[in-house]
Amino acid sequence: MSDVLRDMTYGLMDNFRRTILTCDLNRKLYDQPLWKHIYHAMYWFDYWCCTPQNFVGANFHCDNLHSLDIESDVMVTQEDLLKYYDSIKSKTYDYLENLTEDMLNEVAENCDNKSRFECILGQFRHTSFHLGNVNAMTIEDTDNWSYVSAREKDYTQDLFE
Repeated sequence: MSDVLRDMTYGLMDNFRRTILTCDLNRKLYDQPLWKHIYHAMYWFDYWCCTPQNFVGANFHCDNLHSLDIESDVMVTQEDLLKYYDSIKSKTYDYLENLTEDMLNEVAENCDNKSRFECILGQFRHTSFHLGNVNAMTIEDTDNWSYVSAREKDYTQDLFE
């Protein structure tokens, strides 16, 4: 199970990269730029996927930057998001490489009484929802469908189908 979870998570991580590279980061969706939707999903993925005690956050983070309910005066660039992506990717890969089958069912510290598996799976739902919204905007703008990674090997695919 942990091997499948690792492979699928690597695919999910690649979807962050693809979305950052293919969307118009400044286009608005529900009064917020797309970069903020991506950052929101990345922030909570970083927080929950590897458990809150391993949370580091982005070096550019400021109060409420992750909130989609509060406008920000800060501008986050593609480079900022890609650096944060690299940080999350590295941390997540390390975490998953050390994750055993027995650890998946353990209730993780500071995780609202959720198992490690629940924390990871919850981020699949959350991340897919937000990246799906952003990718829909890209499809609308470009008439191109962003390729959606399912597994680690999909990293070699082009950005668009």
